[in-house]
Amino acid sequence: MPLDIKDPLVQMKITSAVCSFVAISTTVYRLFVRRGRLWADDAWALFSMMVLFVQIASVFMHVPNPDKISKVNRVAAYYLMATSFYTIIWSARLSILFSIIRLDPSERRRRRLLWIGVLFFLVLVFLICQLFWVCEPEPKWKDMRSPQCTLNKQVAICQLVSDIIADLILIIAPLKLLSGLEDVGLRHRLMVIFSTCIVTTIVSLVHAAYILTLGGVKVVIAALVEDCVSLIVCNIPVVVTAAIRIREESQQAKSRKTGAMSTMLHFATRVFSQKDTTSTFPSPTAYVTTVHLDDLSTGITSTTLSSNNLKDEVRDDTQSFGKSGPHDPFSIQVHDVDEELGNNAKYGSRSMI
Repeated sequence: MPLDIKDPLVQMKITSAVCSFVAISTTVYRLFVRRGRLWADDAWALFSMMVLFVQIASVFMHVPNPDKISKVNRVAAYYLMATSFYTIIWSARLSILFSIIRLDPSERRRRRLLWIGVLFFLVLVFLICQLFWVCEPEPKWKDMRSPQCTLNKQVAICQLVSDIIADLILIIAPLKLLSGLEDVGLRHRLMVIFSTCIVTTIVSLVHAAYILTLGGVKVVIAALVEDCVSLIVCNIPVVVTAAIRIREESQQAKSRKTGAMSTMLHFATRVFSQKDTTSTFPSPTAYVTTVHLDDLSTGITSTTLSSNNLKDEVRDDTQSFGKSGPHDPFSIQVHDVDEELGNNAKYGSRSMI
């Protein structure tokens, strides 16, 4: 039997499946990258993902024929979906907050951020309690085939205000930390990464608008999208930084390979040049060549040649030739500078990933 895309329950399940798959994938990759160095921010991301599984189960409990399950189970499915909505979002925000705490070297700022984390947890408890004191006095919604509590303006306003304030805190909190980075490009990249919290705020605005106007299944669909976006955003700092590091390491490996081949070519060129010069000048002549192989930033090898005064070298080598016997008139001095590209700002053992 083909799926009816116009069916609100089918739309809700498709939205949950697709968005949850992306959110879970980014979380699993984050935990894989951070393996062996797991911290509180990773624990909150893992907890958020576990609650997302609970939400997926509650969404798929909305079967086409609700009469197949009892009224209590249908109401329980709604409460599971509603409470998991708040839990996923605020757990993801706590993960971002603890990522900043992990990176920040200032004990004073870290202490302040910890108190903000306590505040985030209290807001989560408040919103869940608000859900029950708004829905329980109105028992009529529990008799519906697919129970869904009608949320009022109080819920929408509290949710919207708390979301905007929390996301602004998460955007402003890392600015002091990132301002200390010497690498301007890296600083801008990390600012953009942490600023992705604004995406959660945008989705939250849409969700609040549906609560205030339309209601119905679209509120649930907007909530599912907001959940998954929040979890994806909390994983972005780790996932994107890991991707940048992988790209830089591949570029460095390619540059080292190119530098090695270039060195061999220059050495071969010098050997052939030595043979040609020996056949052209039978008399002992000294010619000093300096080869500079600098690998400071791009890994591309550049060669600079310099020669001493030919007359002085010929005079010196002619005098020493008769005393000490023949010797190799060619000496090659190779200066190879190899520096690794890395992060200009080092905060102890802390790293983004």
